[in-house]
Amino acid sequence: MSVNHILSEIQSEWLNSLTQKKHPFRFFVLGTIQSSKPELRTVVLRDFNPSTMEFSIYTDERSNKVEELKDNEEASLLFYNPENLTQVRVSCSLVMHEKNDSLFEEQTPRGKNDYTTQLAPGSKIESPDAVTYRDEHNFLLKLVFKASKIEYLKLTRTKHIRAVFNGTNSVWSGEYITP
Repeated sequence: MSVNHILSEIQSEWLNSLTQKKHPFRFFVLGTIQSSKPELRTVVLRDFNPSTMEFSIYTDERSNKVEELKDNEEASLLFYNPENLTQVRVSCSLVMHEKNDSLFEEQTPRGKNDYTTQLAPGSKIESPDAVTYRDEHNFLLKLVFKASKIEYLKLTRTKHIRAVFNGTNSVWSGEYITP
């Protein structure tokens, strides 16, 4: 398998995760920095552009991750597929944050609740039943991250396969590295 084939395979997996709700890459880990300490959380891949290598997620604009990214735009993404023991780590930076009411309107009624709570995410409440929602305002924010480095690891019984890809603009080059 050529190293270029690996990158194409990963891109196909990201694209597939946009339409297959149970795809392992649909939910992934986003890593940011808060006061020089790493912060991790699971997020949902909302869009992926293979020509620009940009990944999009939605979040509440009041969330901690937004503040962390204002202080430091560098981030990491971690994708894992337990079915084929493949891990993909992406080094990236925030390139865009967009408030867009049409994105909010596309959400399901349950999905809209995620972006309309009275209190900001992480606020103390008495119980889960104490969460209330706003009718007049939403806090949905689209975040777009641009990849600069991708590291691939596939665990197999005989030989693990590991490769690293570095990119600028739309030019990506890869090489195998020791697992």
